[in-house]
Amino acid sequence: MSRSRAFNRSTRFNAKRRRKTLRSVLPGSQDDLRKLEHPIDHSQELIQKVTHREAMTELIEL
Repeated sequence: MSRSRAFNRSTRFNAKRRRKTLRSVLPGSQDDLRKLEHPIDHSQELIQKVTHREAMTELIEL
């Protein structure tokens, strides 16, 4: 790896670590960090929408 690429990677890594540390210290952004740790899963909601839509189209066709 060239020096500039290694330097850029280390800079990004250090910046990410600093941001994470600052977020843990600030009281308001701890909620944001929790949201990132547990992303919302919308798959069940989407499946229910599709099945409902399919049922409605079947009822309309009859």
